[in-house]
Amino acid sequence: MSAGTGVAPSFTWRVAGVTAEPMATVPTLRLSVEIGTAPGADGPVRVHCLVLSVSVRIAAALRDYDPDTRGRLRAVFGTDGQWADSLGDLVWARPTVVVPGFTGGTTVDVPVPCGQDLDLASASYLHAVLDGDVPLRLLFGGTVFHARDGRLATAQLPADSEAHHRMPAARWHELRERYFGGHRWLRLDRETHDRLHDYRVRQACPSPQAAIEELLTKYGT
Repeated sequence: MSAGTGVAPSFTWRVAGVTAEPMATVPTLRLSVEIGTAPGADGPVRVHCLVLSVSVRIAAALRDYDPDTRGRLRAVFGTDGQWADSLGDLVWARPTVVVPGFTGGTTVDVPVPCGQDLDLASASYLHAVLDGDVPLRLLFGGTVFHARDGRLATAQLPADSEAHHRMPAARWHELRERYFGGHRWLRLDRETHDRLHDYRVRQACPSPQAAIEELLTKYGT
């Protein structure tokens, strides 16, 4: 019989480390999250299931940046004069994980896809930060199904459920090198792609890259 809704057990959260998913369709990092519960009046709390929503954020304000890195981050935070207002958290991913039942504590892997779309502020940030640590803030939400007074109860995780972790920036760059090597993908809309293709044909460029390099030589840097 169900005891209905109520107050969630008291949880603790800790990110134990970050590893690369060995076999994935897209480049993926796994955040190993240790979940603990404080003992109740009758001993360790039994959690039957936890539907966990995670907001993985880059807490950019929690580290320093040298001048070269600040220059590469202009596309994210603007010029130096704008940083005081623009520097803040960047949402990286919003995965949902179903955590199986446990008593007292458990560990779960939270997957974080690592795409190449530099139009996303999080990807542009990670691309620009070459060394040091990336400060992460994980905000947890969701529904916990747990035992209370011998019956099944449900509750929502409190709004202050969170954990912090400092991930080496090299983790992201190593993963991208493993999947893409020295190549990077450029997303274009159909009209721009067709214009680039037409230019390539007219100029007899052997590849799209050759066409872009020719344009950069003429009009860029």
